[in-house]
Amino acid sequence: MRRIVLVASVFGASLVISPALAKKQPEISGLAMQQMQSRDYETSKSVSFPAVMTVLQDSGYRIQSADKDTGLITATASTKSKTTWVPFVGFGKSKKTPVVSAFIEDRGRGSRVRMNFILAKSRKGAYGMGWDDEEPILDPQIYRDAFERIDKEVFTRQALLVPTPPAAAPMPVAAPTAGSLTPDPTAVPSALTPDPKK
Repeated sequence: MRRIVLVASVFGASLVISPALAKKQPEISGLAMQQMQSRDYETSKSVSFPAVMTVLQDSGYRIQSADKDTGLITATASTKSKTTWVPFVGFGKSKKTPVVSAFIEDRGRGSRVRMNFILAKSRKGAYGMGWDDEEPILDPQIYRDAFERIDKEVFTRQALLVPTPPAAAPMPVAAPTAGSLTPDPTAVPSALTPDPKK
């Protein structure tokens, strides 16, 4: 009897502890998520759209689709699959792939960029069985890093668009005329002109 009570108490304690140890995603309101995932730029979509494309490609993402008219970009990062063991299924492969979608739109005199990062999980069993799942990435630091890179790229692209002022034209030099070749009697003699008193 003591054994059963001891086993039951250990099993009950594990049920009480396990939810506390489980990693839970923080609850974020829709407005807080929009603020985390969005940034406004004082430039048009024609500048911010290629800036986002460049940053994603430089970060190792492979562009799946991009449409400048709609402002939508989707991209995935390269990952490796690993072998796993699933009870009642056997050996299989699992893969976690970072996926990003970006929406760029004109807003008045500027544009807005909204990004959404997710972690796509796929598993395949030994007998061809498989399932997919997605987990949103809600770490604010990931979004801050992405927007800092986009800020730099937008700044660079805006600097390239600023027209350079034309080079200052040299002051026109008047061509000598016949009257200007005669010496001026009021002019101060220079060291190169002969002194008439000598």
